Formats: sequence, structure tokens, C-alpha cells
Amino acid sequence: MIEVVALRQSWAQPGEPICWVIDAQGKYLFEVAGRDATGNPKKGFASRIAGGVGGALLEIADGALGGSEANYQDAPAGVVVGGQPDCAAASLVDVYRQHGGRAVWVLSDRRMALVGVSDPEETPAAETGSLFSRARRMGAGLLSGGGDDGSAAEPAEVVDDGPAPPVVRSLGEWPRSVVAACDVMTRKLGREYKAGKTHYLKIQLADGSALEIGPSAAEDDGRRLVAMSYGRA
Repeated sequence: MIEVVALRQSWAQPGEPICWVIDAQGKYLFEVAGRDATGNPKKGFASRIAGGVGGALLEIADGALGGSEANYQDAPAGVVVGGQPDCAAASLVDVYRQHGGRAVWVLSDRRMALVGVSDPEETPAAETGSLFSRARRMGAGLLSGGGDDGSAAEPAEVVDDGPAPPVVRSLGEWPRSVVAACDVMTRKLGREYKAGKTHYLKIQLADGSALEIGPSAAEDDGRRLVAMSYGRA
């Protein structure tokens, strides 16, 4: 994806390899004490019990992930699991929920981050391209000027650099040490989902909570992400 190019150019630090980049867009479902399936605070008795026992109570709506709303017809972009409303996994996803829009999760050997992605600002056609390519175009125009015999100038060569990479900016960053382990998690979704089973990359965080992202119908995709998390792919 073109986001990887932009991340390597303007986000990664010198000598910092990127393990993977995963799309953050979409709905997140919560298995978090004190929150409902959409991530909002629970109201009433269930919420008070969850807070009173240190978050030991985990409730899933209708016995399955999600509810029956139209928003849950497709596999969710991620699942958040935690024993406290303010657990690390929920806090990470809250950053995305507050920002919204186009963003990606990024893991490197130094940090985990949520990075916003936006299209580059439009510029006039005459100003597009790198400084080097513009110089080449200018040079071509000079060198292809009319000859001494008054002959017509040859058309200048146009150099096409291709589309400009998107603009990326960090929305939240956490040290790599926040990631305790990575594994594959297989989720059996409820009848309201089109997909019966979905495989996720499960990121176990240091506080015991977990963030499951990168949904795929193929378990091998999840295993490859696990290998990439440890620099083995």
C-alpha cells in the first residue's frame, strides 16, 4: 500500500524498520468491563457491578459479538478485550474513535502507533513533481529550443513521477514494550454477520488487555502478521 511508502519517508526514524501496517478504519466491538459492545459506558446495574469487582464481569450483547444493528453486518475492523473500562486496549481504540477518518495501525521495532492518513493538498499542475523532476523538465525545455537555422523547437520531455504519497501524522504513539505478545485469534461471529469465522491478529498488551485487528477469512494471513510482528517475515 502507498501508505507504507509515506510512513518510511516521513514517519519512521532513521534505521527503524516497520513490521506491519494495518488499516484502522471501521467499527470496533468491545468485550470490556464497564462498556457496552460499542465501547460506550454501560449504564445501570451491570456497569456498577463491573466497577465494583475490579472489572471481572464481561458481558457480550445477545451472547455474540455486537448487536443486531445494520452497522454490524460485516466483520468488525477490530475487537477490544479488557477487564477495566480504561484498559490500554480501549484507550488505544478511543484515540481512533475520537479522530475517525482514514488511519492505520503501525508496529515497528520501537513503537506502536495510530497514524492518520490524508491525501496531499492539490497543487497546480506546473508545480507538481519533485524538485529534481521539475528541474529536468525545465532543462529539457531549454535544450530543446529552436536551432540556429530557425527550425521549430522540439517538444520538451515530460517526466511523470506518479501520484504523490499521502500525508501521514501520528495520532498516538506507545513504546514497543506495551506489546506483550502477538498471536492469532479466531472469532465466531453471530448470525447477524455475513462472515461466520474471522481471524484476527491479537495484540496482547502489558496490562492484560488485548486489541484484535486485521480481520481476514484466512488464518494464514493472521499467522503471517504474527511472524511480521517478531521480524520473521
